[in-house]
Amino acid sequence: MTHNNCLPRLLLAALFALPIAAHAAEEPAVNLDRPGAGMVEIKEGDKVPDEYKRETLALKDWQKRHLTAPGENEQWVEIQDKYVLVNIPNGTAKEMIEKSAVHKK
Repeated sequence: MTHNNCLPRLLLAALFALPIAAHAAEEPAVNLDRPGAGMVEIKEGDKVPDEYKRETLALKDWQKRHLTAPGENEQWVEIQDKYVLVNIPNGTAKEMIEKSAVHKK
């Protein structure tokens, strides 16, 4: 392959890779240091630690925080710098929102 053919192909490959890298950077996640497990990254769709399914950690003032109403068997919890909507029966994170993004509303 000559030098003239190589550059356009590299540029084209870079253009296709750019949106993938940008999307991965935007996906909200929380990193937790779990005893016995070390650092664990939690993203939407992942299971959260069991303590976040407890009613005592549910945000009762979700309206004041400009969050949507949780559905049946769901609750909003605060994990580090995110609000996380947790499905209580299966313990998955349904939605993650940056606290700073919500408070700008």
